[in-house]
Amino acid sequence: MKRLFIATKIELNEQYMSLLRQLQRQLSGDRIVWVDSKLQHLTLRFLGQTPDSQIPKLKKVMNEVANQTQAFTLNMDKLGIFGSKYAPSVIWLGFSEFEAYKMLFENMEERILDLGFEPNHGNLVPHITLGRIKETQSKKYFWQVIEKNKPDFTQSFPITEITLYQSRLQPTGPIYTPLHTAELRGCEH
Repeated sequence: MKRLFIATKIELNEQYMSLLRQLQRQLSGDRIVWVDSKLQHLTLRFLGQTPDSQIPKLKKVMNEVANQTQAFTLNMDKLGIFGSKYAPSVIWLGFSEFEAYKMLFENMEERILDLGFEPNHGNLVPHITLGRIKETQSKKYFWQVIEKNKPDFTQSFPITEITLYQSRLQPTGPIYTPLHTAELRGCEH
């Protein structure tokens, strides 16, 4: 059994790295587990604990989907929070427009369900996790910081491939090992 997910590797540009450092400084009094920038990615589908026997089938599905999907670009322009106003749980960066990503997800999801995986629950919100919030000192101050740091700039990400990763959780943080990459090379119809 391996803990798996399908994602695209993401590297933040200097503007977004600066925004991240600013958030870390301004929220240093809160208990937030910040994601190592070298591990940042855009998850297409979390698979969870998966029998090794499913891996060849997942690779085949990824190749099929990639061969039918054209590379596309996402423009990151949002800073958001998961959880409620009273219990924020995750700080993330996201996208206002993600129709091509949604189509890729739906194409992949249909085939993954055919392999016997549980359906993906919740709304599709493509995002890059910056930090997981354990505790905030002041909710009011926390939300002021988030509002004050909403980006007025974008970063474009060319989505040209999808990768199957194994995630091993360690006390020092997760270790992600790429197991298979499928290049998006679908043709325009």
